[in-house]
Parts: sequence; C-alpha cells; structure tokens
Amino acid sequence: MGFSYLLGDQFLINNEYYYKWLNNQIDFIDGAELFANDNLEEEFAFGDGYAYGMEWSVEKQQGRLTGWVGYTLALIRRGNFRGVKDDIMEGRYFPPRYDRRHDISVVATYELNKRMTASATWVFGSGDLSWLPSGRFTLQDVQGAEFRTVIPIYGDRNTFRLPDYQRLDLGLVIKFFPKWGESDLTISVYNAYDYRNAYFVFLEPEFRDVEVGNEIVEIPERIVAKQQSLFPIIPSVTWNFKF
Repeated sequence: MGFSYLLGDQFLINNEYYYKWLNNQIDFIDGAELFANDNLEEEFAFGDGYAYGMEWSVEKQQGRLTGWVGYTLALIRRGNFRGVKDDIMEGRYFPPRYDRRHDISVVATYELNKRMTASATWVFGSGDLSWLPSGRFTLQDVQGAEFRTVIPIYGDRNTFRLPDYQRLDLGLVIKFFPKWGESDLTISVYNAYDYRNAYFVFLEPEFRDVEVGNEIVEIPERIVAKQQSLFPIIPSVTWNFKF
C-alpha cells in the first residue's frame, strides 16, 4: 500500500508500506554436518517467516540537478521450524543475516554543461547480523595433560550486528560528438573516502608471554572479535562508443 504526491512540478514524494508472508523457508539445523555427509537432507530445517516495513523517497525530476533521497525501515523474521527437536530456536523466530533495519540512499546528478555530467551516490545501512559464540569451554581430564579442543557455546541466532555500512561513489561523464557516432568517457571512484566496511567478523585469541622456569610460554589471555574488510577505494575509467 502506498501513495505518491507531486509537489509543484519538480518533486515527487513516494511512501509505501508492505507486509510479506514467507512460507517454506529453508535453513540448517543447529550443529549441521555439511561435509562428507551422505544424508545431507537430514541437516535441513523447514519453517516460515514474515517481513514488514516502510519505504519513503523524494525525487527531483527536472532541472540541471536531479536525483532522489530514499529511506527504508524494515524488519524480517524467520524460524518456527517444524519437526526439529533440540534446536535452540525451536518454535521461535530469529532475524536472518540480511535483516537490515535502516537503509538510506542519496543520489544526485548535476549537468555541468552539454558535455559533462557529475554524479554522486551515498548509501548507508545497518550492518548485517552474525551468529557468534557467547562463550567457550574446554576439558582437561588429568592435571598436567593437554587441554582438549576448545568448544564454542552458541546462544540465540544472529544476536550480533556488524558495524553500519556506508559508501560514497563519485562519477564524471564526458560526452564526445564525433562524426561517426557517439562516445563518452566515464571516470568513477568507488568508496571515495575509503571507508572500511566489515565483510565478516571472526574471533581470535590473544596471548601473553609468561616465563615458566627458563622457558617463555604463551598463555591465552582473551578472545577478541576482528573484522575483515573488502573493496577499499577503487578508481576506474570506462570508454563507451557507438557507431
């Protein structure tokens, strides 16, 4: 459901609301074994979900400066798995990884002259969700023996949200008018201010050196979360032509 309103002869205002029913949603059960498993179909869980939200935008359609500002407020839930026993989310809903609460986009295009057009796009969004362990444990059955494998302890799904995502892209299009057709040169910069968005987060132990007798032993001191980023500032040049 939505409505549009033309303000004067330049601005178009849009506002929409939606609700979606999600049926036959597929996910993995807790502790799913995915590798070297001949009965992979037993590792799936089936449920449902729902999503709702609002989308709002203002668009300038005429003049040398055109563009729009858009904002989306959304919520998504999945779960209510059927026939899955001992699952931590049994009978409950959880936010999937792509549940992005806020999403903002600003797009502007300015015609400098007949030959050159500049553009800028800025996007902002809530960070993706991640399922990280809330603790870890290990066993040592005999004093002085080596510790066994460290086992992570997981709570509810996707309770940790990555840092907010943001990016600015800039572009300049230079048009040429040769006798044989059309041509333009596009100069663009992706992620212009080199913002390092989190692609994923991983947990890693930090150690400190302790002197035991005449030896230096590394003792685990704490577990820290670290992020991995991709796609820094990337310039590009493209030549397009038609003849």
